[in-house]
Amino acid sequence: MLSCTRMPLRLPLRAIVFTLAFLSFACLLGQFFGLWSMHVFGCWVLPPATALLALIAWRARGEKAGVGSAHTWIVQGALGGVLAAVAYDLYRLPFVLNGTPLFKVFPQFGRLLLGGGEPAWLVHTLGWSYHFSNGAALGIMFLALTSTADGRVLFWGAVAWALFIEAMLLLTPYTNFFGLQLNARFIFLTVSAHLVFGLVLGAWCRQRLGSVPADAR
Repeated sequence: MLSCTRMPLRLPLRAIVFTLAFLSFACLLGQFFGLWSMHVFGCWVLPPATALLALIAWRARGEKAGVGSAHTWIVQGALGGVLAAVAYDLYRLPFVLNGTPLFKVFPQFGRLLLGGGEPAWLVHTLGWSYHFSNGAALGIMFLALTSTADGRVLFWGAVAWALFIEAMLLLTPYTNFFGLQLNARFIFLTVSAHLVFGLVLGAWCRQRLGSVPADAR
């Protein structure tokens, strides 16, 4: 666990990393509430924020691996988040093949980011890329909040984090904005999918960080 002397010194950096990762979600939230368009935000805010995260990770690459390292928060968080997003989609795939329109939002993400609907391949590429960007962001945000390398805390903390994010998402205009029917079936599918996301992210974090030597934490 981080020592009492090191933890306060890391709080500003944790806040910066968390905020930069959160901008992936802010892109969509601002569109929901009419604060900005995803097209403008995606062109002028997300690229430099992503570059800054990469720079922070690169500059911290020489630090000891563990929950006290910005390199760990960003690299391991992003990898775990993308892996969890893949599991999230694989879980939903049978329902999609059965006619449930759970993937319909991805091309809509792409159209909003592109500012138009053509070419179709670019719309889908942008939409899916944004989806996985959100997965990576969730992983980074989780590790930026985490100050312990206890495997059980990492695992169940990630599960709680994923379910918390889903609860917050359901409080936004998400379903109305994308024309999704908010009913018991949809709630079950989206909550259970986020549970899968949390389980995979938690397993990744526990595997990668849960056995880190104490002097690297």
